[in-house]
Amino acid sequence: MSMIFKKYRFTSKLMIAYLLLTVIPIGILGYISYIEYERSVETQVGTYIPKLLRQSNQNIDRQLEELQNLPELIHNSREMIGILRKGSYQSQSEMLKDRFTIESNLTRYYLSGNYKGLLGVFIASKNRIFQSARVPYEHFDELASFPFDQAAEAEREVRILLPKSAPLTFEGDIPYLLFAKSIYDSDNRTTLGTIYIAVDLQFLKDALDELIEGDSTELWIMDENGQIIYHPDPERIGRRFAEIANFPLKNGSFEKRTAAGGELYSVSQSRLTGWMLTHRIAVEELTGEASQVRNMVFVVFVIMIIVTGAISIFLTWNFTRPINQLSLLMKDVERGNFDVDLQIRSRDEVGMLARRFNQMVREIRDLIRENYQIEIKQKEAELYALQFQINPHFMYNTLETIAMSVEEDEKEKVVEMVTLLGRMLRYSLSDNQSIVPIMKEVQHTEDFLRIQVHRFEEALDYAIHQSIDMDAYMTPKFILQPIVENSIKYGLENRQQLKIDLTIEYVKDYRDNTDAIRFVIRDNGVGMDADRLEQVRQTLREIPAMTRDSGVGLANVHSRILLKFGEPYGVRIDGEEGEGTVTTVIIPALRRSERLP
Repeated sequence: MSMIFKKYRFTSKLMIAYLLLTVIPIGILGYISYIEYERSVETQVGTYIPKLLRQSNQNIDRQLEELQNLPELIHNSREMIGILRKGSYQSQSEMLKDRFTIESNLTRYYLSGNYKGLLGVFIASKNRIFQSARVPYEHFDELASFPFDQAAEAEREVRILLPKSAPLTFEGDIPYLLFAKSIYDSDNRTTLGTIYIAVDLQFLKDALDELIEGDSTELWIMDENGQIIYHPDPERIGRRFAEIANFPLKNGSFEKRTAAGGELYSVSQSRLTGWMLTHRIAVEELTGEASQVRNMVFVVFVIMIIVTGAISIFLTWNFTRPINQLSLLMKDVERGNFDVDLQIRSRDEVGMLARRFNQMVREIRDLIRENYQIEIKQKEAELYALQFQINPHFMYNTLETIAMSVEEDEKEKVVEMVTLLGRMLRYSLSDNQSIVPIMKEVQHTEDFLRIQVHRFEEALDYAIHQSIDMDAYMTPKFILQPIVENSIKYGLENRQQLKIDLTIEYVKDYRDNTDAIRFVIRDNGVGMDADRLEQVRQTLREIPAMTRDSGVGLANVHSRILLKFGEPYGVRIDGEEGEGTVTTVIIPALRRSERLP
């Protein structure tokens, strides 16, 4: 039968397989149309429940937003802020008086108001603890030293500690959410302490009780790691729901099969906290009347699997055997072996593919002989250079400096830095020409240096010297800024002040009576010892592949110049440890009116 299939085209084989694998199953499924009913029920429930969950999530988010604003009430009392600013006491009575004042205010502002779910409010400030609670509690001293998210604390955000995650406990083991926020003194720009507000989870129960219907329905809230924040069963609160890792989505419904039967999950993720409101119901409760039909469907499904599986195995083996042969030969080609021949003589599409493959290998062999690999390396080098036009760390540091200048109201400095950065981005995103006037390249490099001077101030100085008409000559794009960036990166490691000099000069009769342009970048940085200098020179001689591990600055610039212009152009480097580094870039003197390579 294998010989018979070889006479048919690949399209004919696919049509036969399609008929065998679809007509038979469709004929069988025509007798079990109840599946559509079951699916429609699940679809309706799976669409309706997420809408209810989303509405409940919005209600909960509104309540959480109100709770997150509670720590700000303390700033309404200048009396409490004044006490928290104190660092020491002259007498015990003065300290007790301040404690009574703050705890009375905590009761008045928080526990005596409309916030019925608050269990207690606590303040830890300068080795002092102030507290007011509705329910007896223990272990607050341990909570005051409990480690929280340092990033959130630095940003003065409200931190939410999940149930049973903190040492603080209330009488009756009441589960709670703990809201903690640093008390920031905006007048003195200091942190006075931390306020902790414990909230009973009863408000979550009130919001979700109406969604629980039936014995097999389960509803709970958990974070993105699966830690359960609220569950009708208090014993489940604080535990981890490990199956969250297998959830295919965070908003919507999906069905999960278990040994006990199917379960329909509906989830909705909070936009405020990222918590996931999860609803689970047994599929049997939705389609309980179809149990007998389900058994019949299972039998029919097994028969269908056996029939279609046997057909699929045979067809797959017949179709994939030549393709596997092609795959093995392609792996040989990937390893550099181009002396291969795919011996498939059938008349179908696989045979055509084999002939095309053999022809392609022969053409690649010819192209390699014509230095095709060199062209690919040049394109890869240019592409990689464009990827590093502006270092992401430079962007981050520049924006951070601008932000600090805005805070300090240095308007002129902000305007200048934004202008410089905009001009650098415009240069980077300009047309795709790889050769530009020297004036533009030097301007781009000077913009980078001026931004760095704003960042490092007196620690960095630079000078640019030129003895040619920079607008009359051309240069490859992005050959100076990466080198200057390296000088700053390594030159300031052990120096309090770094000086960078950039010289552009015309070189007459450089090699073989040809003229050249020489860029010399000098710095008074830490320099390099003899071993390190030789290692860098060896890297330049080898023209490494453009990877992040091969020295993006010098290696990239040298490789692009060498691949475009050849010897003797490129990058040279000299220097001594403690005496700074001198980097020389040589390119041919290309006038704007000449034909560029």
